[in-house]
Amino acid sequence: MKYCSKCGNQILDEAIVCPNCGCAVADPIKAKQINPYDEINAGLCVLSFLIPIFGIIYWPLKHKETPKKAQACGIIALISWALGFLISLIAMGI
Repeated sequence: MKYCSKCGNQILDEAIVCPNCGCAVADPIKAKQINPYDEINAGLCVLSFLIPIFGIIYWPLKHKETPKKAQACGIIALISWALGFLISLIAMGI
């Protein structure tokens, strides 16, 4: 249990607003829950590079749940697609 800095009443540790006085006891931005599984995954990045359509589809489907992971997969997929496009242009002699 913790105490409100304004009125001194005891409040729950999870509380972001004091139920007695209504004073904010935690920064709402910091109180926002962070997904512990939102770490860039090397396996998904390699898969996105080898199969760009996977990353292009994964990005919009998962961007709300795991934004870092989804963004990394999407960017790597776009880089892979662009690289493949440039290699095909070079191979054709353009």
